[in-house]
Amino acid sequence: MAIYLWIGSLSLSLLLAVSVQLFAPGSGLIAIVSGLFLVVGGTLLTATMSHSLKAVLTLWHLLTDIWQTQSDTGDDEEGFRCFLQAANFFRRGEIRPAEAMTQRISEPLLRRGTQLVLDGFPRDQINLALQRQIAEDRDHLCRPAEMLRAMSGYAPAFGMLGTLLGLVQMLFGLGSGDLASIGAAMGFAMLTTVYGLVLANLLLKPMACKLEQRGRQLITRRVAHLQAVMMLCDRQHAELIREMMDEINSKQDMQQAAVQLRLVASH
Repeated sequence: MAIYLWIGSLSLSLLLAVSVQLFAPGSGLIAIVSGLFLVVGGTLLTATMSHSLKAVLTLWHLLTDIWQTQSDTGDDEEGFRCFLQAANFFRRGEIRPAEAMTQRISEPLLRRGTQLVLDGFPRDQINLALQRQIAEDRDHLCRPAEMLRAMSGYAPAFGMLGTLLGLVQMLFGLGSGDLASIGAAMGFAMLTTVYGLVLANLLLKPMACKLEQRGRQLITRRVAHLQAVMMLCDRQHAELIREMMDEINSKQDMQQAAVQLRLVASH
């Protein structure tokens, strides 16, 4: 029921914006507001119909903090310290203290992999299970960026629609000689094109790039955690695991991360 209410509200706003622009007296303010409603409302309506209301709302929650720095860095570091302590306990054969320390690991994949190792699962099964989880996380992280890029294509289309509507209104107004109405129609035609281009190229595409960058960083960290779990399964020393993680964290070349992603995707 909520999705139909959402679609109905957006459709009504679009119809109202077009009707006001076509039938109201010439006004620059009306042209500005109705053009904005047409482009933004049309883009949201098309995104909702092509994806889902839940996906649009999830995207909105992601975008509210897209420019904020990650606040869970301290929690991740504390969770990795707990992982290293669990690795020390497991290396000495102390399973119960290791299990207690595992519950304090904040990162889901690292916690799950550690628990599988402590439960005695074979190395190949642990590796396959974690690779599947990384693949699912990668698909989940790609969806919002894909939606933003799709919306960046919808916005110019609605801008062009507004341009055509404005030109039609301007042609109808030529016979009356009302310069104010003709000017408002021309302004509406030009403004919708501007709105579509600005929304697509200055907002939606940069935010899609930001989400893709954050997704690559998260997947790179997941791959590093997978390697740490494999080293845990081999009962390697915690200091070796820490050195491996420090080396990966210090790398700034994203080509290495892309290679790691392709290795995971090939399994």
